[in-house]
Amino acid sequence: MMDQTPRKYLMRDLLNKPTPTTVWLQGTIEQTVQNDILIISDSTGKAKITKCETADGIVDKATISKGTYCCIVGTAVKTKGLPEVQASKIVDLSTQPQMRAAWDMEVKDADLYLQGKTCPAVR
Repeated sequence: MMDQTPRKYLMRDLLNKPTPTTVWLQGTIEQTVQNDILIISDSTGKAKITKCETADGIVDKATISKGTYCCIVGTAVKTKGLPEVQASKIVDLSTQPQMRAAWDMEVKDADLYLQGKTCPAVR
């Protein structure tokens, strides 16, 4: 069980953050190493996801493959170079294309909220 609420990040925003930190990422699987290591990417960069075999979540680990869009919640243990996250939860979002479309804005909105800034009004 995670001891803190995960913060939403785009891959590029994870670079050089203090570790360990609890993160929520979303991206497309680019590469798999057995069923335990993934390389995922979003529109801003890539991250290495480890400990996938022991992660909880709504996903059939046998079907994790290149091209799957997913959510990863876990602990960033390295943020220099290629960030590395130890997964605690993986959710396959492939059947929910609206999740991919909304992710960049969702991360920005969450960041504004955490900074105590108001979000622009939607009309």
